[in-house]
Amino acid sequence: MGRTVNDPQDRFSLDTIDRERAKLDAAIKAAHEAGKQPSGLAGLTNLPWLIAAVALIYWYFFH
Repeated sequence: MGRTVNDPQDRFSLDTIDRERAKLDAAIKAAHEAGKQPSGLAGLTNLPWLIAAVALIYWYFFH
């Protein structure tokens, strides 16, 4: 079984960071190759806040 990040001998080792970064890079590369990129809908997550801000500004100036 492989060593994990929680092993005492790896607590202060920079090799652990490199291994985890390599895993993350491999996962990102696999996701790009599979075509799983963020959709355009991800940009709409702040839309409710934008609507609320516009409504408050409108109410403040035209009330």
